[in-house]
Amino acid sequence: MHANQSARRLTRCGKTNSIDYPGFDSTRLKGFTLIEMLLALLILAVAVSSASLALRPDPARQLEVEAERLALLLTLAREESDLGLLPLGWVAQETGYAFQRRELTESGQEWHVLRNDELFRPRTLPAGVHIHAVLTQGRLLTPGERLDLGPSGPQSVVVELVAGPLRARVERSGADFIAMHAREGS
Repeated sequence: MHANQSARRLTRCGKTNSIDYPGFDSTRLKGFTLIEMLLALLILAVAVSSASLALRPDPARQLEVEAERLALLLTLAREESDLGLLPLGWVAQETGYAFQRRELTESGQEWHVLRNDELFRPRTLPAGVHIHAVLTQGRLLTPGERLDLGPSGPQSVVVELVAGPLRARVERSGADFIAMHAREGS
């Protein structure tokens, strides 16, 4: 029998069986070589690693976004306090911050965290970003100390955000808070 007329298959007993398949040539049967398989795996590995690098957040950009968000929220809260709509305060912790509203209760005026407010809800900073310092009128606020955002609040405020060696600042400039771009610093 010719190789192109039949294919031989070994059985468990070591005997051969002849199975005829028209047009089948067992000498021309090929698979992938080891080199081809390794090359395909190498290409796949390079594609996956480049995709993961592209999806990794840029720490400088992430820090700038958080500084811009904080500046906008502080400006909005100050405006609402100035208009008398809500007397608001801001409390910073190392890994996040919260806005508070002063309310009149039976025991007098008390500050309460705004938990159900979509805009002024408590926020946690992304991993790796934290509040390094809050200065008002040149005085360092301790974590948890409230910053009054009303008309009687300080005119000079600096909030420093840090992500590794990168630093960004939020400063009060007149009526608004402005985010300063991330830079490397000590």
